[in-house]
Amino acid sequence: MLGIGFDINNIVKDVLPEIDIINLENPLSPNYLNGDYKLDIARFLSENHNKTIITDGAYIDLNPATPEMEVREIVKKKVLQSIDFAVSTGSEEIIFLSTFLPMIHVEFYTDAHIENSVAFWREIAAQTNIRISLCNTFEYEPSVLTKIAQGVNLNNFGLAFDVGHAFAYGQIPLNEFFCTVEPFCKSVYLHSNEKRGDTHLNIFEGDLLKNDQFQEILPLLRSKNILLKPFDKTRLHENLDTLREL
Repeated sequence: MLGIGFDINNIVKDVLPEIDIINLENPLSPNYLNGDYKLDIARFLSENHNKTIITDGAYIDLNPATPEMEVREIVKKKVLQSIDFAVSTGSEEIIFLSTFLPMIHVEFYTDAHIENSVAFWREIAAQTNIRISLCNTFEYEPSVLTKIAQGVNLNNFGLAFDVGHAFAYGQIPLNEFFCTVEPFCKSVYLHSNEKRGDTHLNIFEGDLLKNDQFQEILPLLRSKNILLKPFDKTRLHENLDTLREL
């Protein structure tokens, strides 16, 4: 199925007939969950879009693997608020971006990140029926993510795959990255860049379509939820047309 990421109050209505999924991005925005988001949800539900809904979870400054217990409680609060938003909008999945920083490159940091993440997400996932997916961000390769998914080992917890992030930051072939996470993955974020940063370009911009490894994984994406995530929302039809051509 095919979807696009939107602000709940700025959904581009004229592309809705062309997509199956509305991906709500609001909890990603710092402080959004501190406001009266219930009004946004009520308005959204009243419009009866009749689409599958997938929500993005809170991210900035939130590290579920933190060893600081007081910080962990704040992270837990924002994660549970994100899940409340997702459940209230009828979402079938909520996707949280990873906070792992591979550039630290210290074994005890990596081991602690995995151990603490497993404990955190197992506790959270056990409290809800919604699918929770953890998505690659700065990872050079996906082994930390797959170890977390295997450690949590619950039916409603898995991974999501961000093509643009893996293209920008991955240090292994893009097709190898995807094939490693694919068994744990239901949804894929799709955007492009020039391998110099996470610029979330339209998919027909940047270098993604020039990449042979991306061309290899394209047939495998058909079985996933594909969520277009360009920052530029003015050329969504062109993104959809490009994806159909591919």
